[in-house]
Amino acid sequence: MTSKLEILEGNIAKIDMTIDAKEAQNAYNRAFKRISSNVNIAGFRKGKAPKNIVEKYVGVERIKAEAIESLFPKEFSAVTSEHKLDLAVQPYIESYEYEEGKDLTMVVKAELKPEVTLSNYKENTIEFEEFKTEENALESELDIIRQRFSTLQNVEEDRETKADDTVVFDFDGFVGDEAIEHGSGKNYTLDLAHSNFIPGFAEQLVGHKKGEEFTIDVTFPENYHQDKLKGAKAQFKIKLHEIKTRILPELDDELAKKAGKFDSLEALKADINKYIEETAKNENEKRKAEAVFNKVVDEAKIDIQDTMIEREIDAIREETRQNAERYGQNFDELVEKEGKEEVNKKFREEAIKRIKNSLIVEKIAKTEDIKIGQNDILEQVNELAQLYHSTAAQIFEEIRQNPAGFSVITQQIATKKVNEILLNNNAFKAK
Repeated sequence: MTSKLEILEGNIAKIDMTIDAKEAQNAYNRAFKRISSNVNIAGFRKGKAPKNIVEKYVGVERIKAEAIESLFPKEFSAVTSEHKLDLAVQPYIESYEYEEGKDLTMVVKAELKPEVTLSNYKENTIEFEEFKTEENALESELDIIRQRFSTLQNVEEDRETKADDTVVFDFDGFVGDEAIEHGSGKNYTLDLAHSNFIPGFAEQLVGHKKGEEFTIDVTFPENYHQDKLKGAKAQFKIKLHEIKTRILPELDDELAKKAGKFDSLEALKADINKYIEETAKNENEKRKAEAVFNKVVDEAKIDIQDTMIEREIDAIREETRQNAERYGQNFDELVEKEGKEEVNKKFREEAIKRIKNSLIVEKIAKTEDIKIGQNDILEQVNELAQLYHSTAAQIFEEIRQNPAGFSVITQQIATKKVNEILLNNNAFKAK
């Protein structure tokens, strides 16, 4: 087999391939044998009909097409290696000439990935926005634990509700004279400091006494999930039954034992401090990785063809549509609300970003001769299983059903390894 390469506009590779007559004829004969053994022709047993009868019955072009289909993957793989082609999509055969006893010639076209030119990505000093732990981080974590083990106690004294109280009340909502569907409740318990009601509701329950009946005015948000209530002004009739206050436990050894396997408060504090330090370290490693990778991206020279960008935009659009449907939203309505032009702009920017990042990771991985082994794949699958509260077996089953998932995993692994190289070969300075 011989081949001649020509690079056309749009980063399209045109390859003229020639496969010698003997190999072409052998491929045709093998395809003929496969087809003839599976067709039923009246008057002949399977596989026993003469060649000219079979060719007339199934068509010579069908036999040629199957012969080419069996030949092409191996032959084009050799072409890819010979010319060092980095394909963006699968190649296609534009035309061919295939006559018995003659060489098989094909014109093949394939879109290539753009060339990536990187600046020096090692031995630089990279500035990054340092994550700093809050001075009262330990106290905040201890307070969260106290809140977790707190109890509610009825307020017996005759006092008004406070912003950090929990109340039990009845409510009936109206828009004008019409009752709001599902807008009423009996003996409802609400933590006023952590309310999930519409804005302004909980705040108006402050300053009232047990047994009091009153009315509050609220306005539903413009993005409320019920169209009928979007931006609507409403009134709620309230009857306040109980006021409860939250009692926090003492910060002592007993609380430490309740919070986990700690013998003392000091042991709990030590564990929290360790967690705080590890969190800060991990966050700063993440910020360093982002800073150095962004520098590589900013300084890289990549001329991405529009066809590649449009394919990625289509993928992002479909991904966004599926996510919207998963949460019960209408994708087309979301686009109309934000504006088609603005959405298309965002999709294009995201597409270019994804393509650049992917190409740069591939370039560095190739330059550094990064290898991905079975242990890397297993480790990544286990991480994904933990992240999505699944199992490694379930992740592998999803990959089996959707092979594209495997390339996603290998891309994630390659990205990690590239980040390690960038982190280990550059110096970092906090801003």
